[in-house]
Amino acid sequence: MPQPPIIRAMEKPCLIMPHKAVLSNGVPVYIIKGGAQDVLRIDLLVRGGYSIQERPLQALFTNRMLREGTSDYKAEEISRLLDYYGAWIEMYSLQECNRITLYTLGRYLEPMLDLLESMVKRPLFPSHNLETIRANNKAFYHINSRKVDVVAQRHFEKAIWGENHPLGHIVCAQDYDAITEELLRKYHSLHYGSQSMAFFISGSVDDKCVAAIEKRFGEAWGCNECADMTVAPPVSTSGASKVTIDGVLQSGIRVGRMVMDASHPDFHRFRFLTVILGGYFGSRLMSNIRERNGYTYHIEAEIDAYGSRNAFMISTEADNEYVKPLLIEVEKELKRLRDEDIPKEELELVRNYTLGELSREYEGVLPKAEVFISLWLSGQPFEAVNEYLDTVCSVSQGELRSLAQEYLRPEDMSQIVVGA
Repeated sequence: MPQPPIIRAMEKPCLIMPHKAVLSNGVPVYIIKGGAQDVLRIDLLVRGGYSIQERPLQALFTNRMLREGTSDYKAEEISRLLDYYGAWIEMYSLQECNRITLYTLGRYLEPMLDLLESMVKRPLFPSHNLETIRANNKAFYHINSRKVDVVAQRHFEKAIWGENHPLGHIVCAQDYDAITEELLRKYHSLHYGSQSMAFFISGSVDDKCVAAIEKRFGEAWGCNECADMTVAPPVSTSGASKVTIDGVLQSGIRVGRMVMDASHPDFHRFRFLTVILGGYFGSRLMSNIRERNGYTYHIEAEIDAYGSRNAFMISTEADNEYVKPLLIEVEKELKRLRDEDIPKEELELVRNYTLGELSREYEGVLPKAEVFISLWLSGQPFEAVNEYLDTVCSVSQGELRSLAQEYLRPEDMSQIVVGA
């Protein structure tokens, strides 16, 4: 008679750290080798982002406009080259950096690096392209301003950072109109250069790949100083706030607060506590508010990273009539964590879930890059990955309850509801 498979405890995954190389001008290059296919992912990170911009949207538009024409290529040529070589480029502007991610086949690395170099070093910011990009982004802004989840996130960031903080400013239509070519050129000249850059290369990386990057980015260029990444401390406001959008059928809800920095000794334990509360499908929030009460389709708790600073946030959407009972149940779940030890069976279940999710996340070479980039941006050493794994395996019921008592008090949180 066939025997059932043996059930084994989930083993802690082992993650190999990136290898670090340094270009002649001091630019760090972090290498993550792996994969059988001739595929490369190159992430170019430029310190700055919108936490240090002079005007709202300045960083976003500067980075976005890099592919709209350079002294070597018109915008149409850039698109045609990417299409011809089967490559693509993604552009991000984050709180702490501007980021360009290039995906390409290894055999086409040289022409793609030529293109990347031109985009980063010699952009033109043509006015007619800027008008088009601005109009498109402004149209999306107006559409998003009717979405309760987007508006709730905007007001939550305003509450946790402060209205006058660069990270708490709510963008308005006039901010789009104020963007000019001169503002973009100024931001580029101040923040793009060898002193503020770093590379992450993942995939089928070899010595030729690093040499090709050295050839194009190994000399000093651009801004002479690394951007001052000192971000003003948040000026948080706790309490409830309601934002009305007429005619909407659902409400967007955010509940949360600023918490410890990533370097704090409580951070990894609190991250795991957040998973128990609302970080997976069977979490406490989902089991109560979705499955038992049917107030929403999805609710989650997470830690949002803003560089080295972090915010704890519960987010969901619900029918307008269920907002009050939903918030009551959220407070009940926070109180349970403060007042009761987490049962050992639940703790083991979430340990195994978390280890399994991390194993999946670390499985492919390209997703690994995202893990290490997040650590680099938050100022944590790469070894923090293994520290979190150790914490998942060892954290106790008492430690988690103490954290809940310190950080999960509703009176310390901002509560945002956006709806009719």
